[in-house]
Amino acid sequence: MNGVIVIDKPRGIASNGVLNRLKGLLGKVKMGFLGTLDPLATGVLPVFVGKATKLIPSFEHLDKAYRVTIELGIRTDTLDAEGRCLERRGTEQLTESAVERAILAHQGELRQRAPDYSAVKHGGVAGYKLARQGKAVPVAVRTVRVWDVSIESIDLPRATFSLACSPGTYVRSLAADVGEALGVGAIVTALRRLRCGDTFLLENAVTIEEIEEAAVRKEYGFLLNPADLLADYVPYWVEEAEERDLRHGKVVPLRSSPAPIALESKLKALRPGGTLIAVGEAVPNAQGGLGFQPTKVLV
Repeated sequence: MNGVIVIDKPRGIASNGVLNRLKGLLGKVKMGFLGTLDPLATGVLPVFVGKATKLIPSFEHLDKAYRVTIELGIRTDTLDAEGRCLERRGTEQLTESAVERAILAHQGELRQRAPDYSAVKHGGVAGYKLARQGKAVPVAVRTVRVWDVSIESIDLPRATFSLACSPGTYVRSLAADVGEALGVGAIVTALRRLRCGDTFLLENAVTIEEIEEAAVRKEYGFLLNPADLLADYVPYWVEEAEERDLRHGKVVPLRSSPAPIALESKLKALRPGGTLIAVGEAVPNAQGGLGFQPTKVLV
């Protein structure tokens, strides 16, 4: 069982909890996900199954889009509604226009501090583990990009807006920064991931309950062919001897292909039935032409 499942993750379960649920339904096959979602968050969680887990790094560059609801006038240790309240402040002085300006100001290239309760590792230990042990979490700052910020509603002390962002952006930190700009603090109370790039979309996602029903019928239409998701890879249809060489990591001289192939083109090797054999790139070969250098073999 090799492929990708786009899960609409429910609230109240961690990303690893989703994997455990799926393994209970589909068997103890290897799985991994793209982009951690906190228990509070819902929405798009791509889960890679079987040999397809090798492809996760090929998608880690994808931008994300979210819908987020924040509550102003409160600070917590986790920067969201799941954490311990540290401070409350009045919001009577705030106006809708001031809140809108503060939210819209937080786009472009931003310097962002990762939350203490995050998966960022410090000396090999995740920040959230240090925080739960009551230990000081070193400051980790990164540069991120935020764009397409759109206000959906403001009903003080809450506001809902959508945004697109680069991978590695912490929406909880963004909410906290908006609250600091307004002088009252803010936390995330709801977060929904709408997409990962243009590849994994909410409208194509399935719920865990839908997978439970399909698994009972032994219908696996929710399992996507990873070859179909590698849209920027040039397809190369392999013959039997070529497949054998690719599976052993050998460079295969490229025959003529319906799609143009240039040096360093990203390639996907396919069987006639569409099964993904390997991914790689076009490199010079000993014969003076181009060859398929496999970087990840899936069978």
